[in-house]
Amino acid sequence: MKTKFIILLLLPFTILSQDPSKHIPWKLDGADERIEKNRKGNVVLEFVSNQIINNKSNSNIDLKLKNHDFKFGVSFTQLRRFWGQDYGDLYLERFKEVFNYATIGMYWQLTDERSNSKFIDNYYKGILEWAKKNDIRVKGHPLMWHEAMPNWVRNYKNIDELDGIIKAHMKRLIESYPQINDWDVYNEPIGPFKPHIPPSSITKWIKQKGGIYPTMVEIYEFVNSVNPNKNYSNNHYHAKDPEFFKINEFFIEKNLNYSSIGMQAHMQSNDNVMSEEQLWNQIEDYAVLGKNIQFTEITVTSSERFKNWKEHQAFLKERDEVMSKGGVMNLASLPEYENFQADYLKDFYTLAFSHPSVSSITFWNLTDKNAWRGHAGGLLFDDLKPKKAFNELKTLIKKTWTTKLVESNLNLKKGVDFNGFYGKYYGEITIENITYPFEFYHSPEQKNKATVINIK
Repeated sequence: MKTKFIILLLLPFTILSQDPSKHIPWKLDGADERIEKNRKGNVVLEFVSNQIINNKSNSNIDLKLKNHDFKFGVSFTQLRRFWGQDYGDLYLERFKEVFNYATIGMYWQLTDERSNSKFIDNYYKGILEWAKKNDIRVKGHPLMWHEAMPNWVRNYKNIDELDGIIKAHMKRLIESYPQINDWDVYNEPIGPFKPHIPPSSITKWIKQKGGIYPTMVEIYEFVNSVNPNKNYSNNHYHAKDPEFFKINEFFIEKNLNYSSIGMQAHMQSNDNVMSEEQLWNQIEDYAVLGKNIQFTEITVTSSERFKNWKEHQAFLKERDEVMSKGGVMNLASLPEYENFQADYLKDFYTLAFSHPSVSSITFWNLTDKNAWRGHAGGLLFDDLKPKKAFNELKTLIKKTWTTKLVESNLNLKKGVDFNGFYGKYYGEITIENITYPFEFYHSPEQKNKATVINIK
């Protein structure tokens, strides 16, 4: 009886304990239906031609979605180290296999107007030219932050002068890179006085202006005075912090011009892995504010996660010490966590994509090479070979969530209509053995409205 009692006592604990390397599939109730409703719409194509289009014309059409309206992104903060190398070229080719949106790190430390770095200037010029050529939308990250700044700014003594310097810096970024339509304005706006942030001239500047709220209002009003037509985002690392919700409410009360609320989700410890309910509730909580919701920085690792932030901090401290001596200390990618990463991201992306308020998801590291904080946080291994998660997202974005149409013997007088994902389409129509290429953009605003295609 004693043995049986012990077995019965331990059994509930065994059942309730979840192996952190195993992902229990989410229910995703209604997700596919929401995707159909929110991410697709009816397309009506009308063809106009100088030649006679009649019912007897032998007409065929072949078209496909070329680029989603939804922004599936990756941060290019790693790319700077590989720019101009064969590794960087392959990195960009891998990126194009899946993604259509890139976050470019434009931290003040890098864009320092006093450094005159030709490499950085050439890097930004090159990556923006590449993005334009490949139809990749970009975001600048960020216009302002209390971290990653040059020492001369961090230690600036005259706070009155610093005010003009900060505004000149933001203005210079907006005007120097007109190709960038999306900007994180002040990164992590409720973070300047958190315990882990050391005091600096920036925190003194914020205090002098009366605190975080009036300072942020002034910043947003200033960037809108420079250019009111950009998509400005309010981005923070911890959306569950009630202060972040409050500051967004405050921005709306002040009628500030910003389009998006940015949420980070770096899941490098078990206590930071979001459940299905947590993710949905967080989106729903912020959706009532009426702004686009961007997942700006996502990390799901294929290395073993820490139990909690305290354990994670201990690792980071040890890693900093090792690196200060020229060493390397990175976590290995493990097969069981590679499975978790793939399975979890499939569910995370499906749920987020299904919500009408979400407009973008940006995974933070594409490759494990130089991945943030030494985790195996990439979708590719060090050698840029795909992990299971990369292939899973590629299947979702490029196969499951795509639209293709091939039809023969069309009556072009009646046009063509179909239900498709929003985005940019490329097509070819063949009339009497002559093929005519065409492109069009299918947007929610264009839903059920005729799109005229001129055949030349």
